[in-house]
Amino acid sequence: MDLADELARARAEARVLEAGPWRAKITSVDEAYRIQSQLATRAGNAVRGWKVTALSTEQQRGYLTGRPVAGALLSPFVHTAPSVLSAAQFVVPLLECEVAFLLGADLPPRDQDYTRGEIEAAVEAVVPAMEIADSRWPANAPDLLKLADSMGNGAFVTGAPVRNWRRLDLDNLAVNLTHDGSVAERGSSARILGNPLLAVIALANAQPLPAGGLKRGQFVTTGTCTTPIPPKPGTYVGEFGALGTLRLDFVP
Repeated sequence: MDLADELARARAEARVLEAGPWRAKITSVDEAYRIQSQLATRAGNAVRGWKVTALSTEQQRGYLTGRPVAGALLSPFVHTAPSVLSAAQFVVPLLECEVAFLLGADLPPRDQDYTRGEIEAAVEAVVPAMEIADSRWPANAPDLLKLADSMGNGAFVTGAPVRNWRRLDLDNLAVNLTHDGSVAERGSSARILGNPLLAVIALANAQPLPAGGLKRGQFVTTGTCTTPIPPKPGTYVGEFGALGTLRLDFVP
């Protein structure tokens, strides 16, 4: 069985793989992306978006690269709030509040870097979101194996798109996460490069990506604005100020 099959089965069964047999097989971003493309094919090529990581030089070293990287968000694991998710479908879940961008145009690879104005013109809406980060690898597995595994995505939950997003202060958007009415975490969009739109620009200029790359109708989610927490049973509400709220019920 190849690695894509192993990862797909491990996700379906909510279990961890042994990293040892695969360490020597995935030694570059291109190889990790090849596995992501195979996973996307198994999901009917239904890539709903991308999660960006390695936005700093220090993080990029773990992937043996000098550019940001991304994990594909596959359709079976993308949900619209209000949503209900079960702990049984995850291995070691962590809940994160994120600012995501809905693309209104394709952003294909090109020799010339995309400008901020071009990326702003390509963004159709900004979306409040939650990610359940998860991993089918042990914590000490190489970053490239985690990249092959859709960068540790477990599930992605989207709120209502805000299309007049240019009125928002994305430099310092306060983000609160509550659990059964009590504040669980506080954060800010400023954690993402001072403005999460910059993460979209960085990813657009760090191509090629697997599975066809950045397409109209896909989300780009830019990293957590709050400290990740292990979710407990109950109701979580992400409060993003003028960007809106979204609800996730987490059950055993």
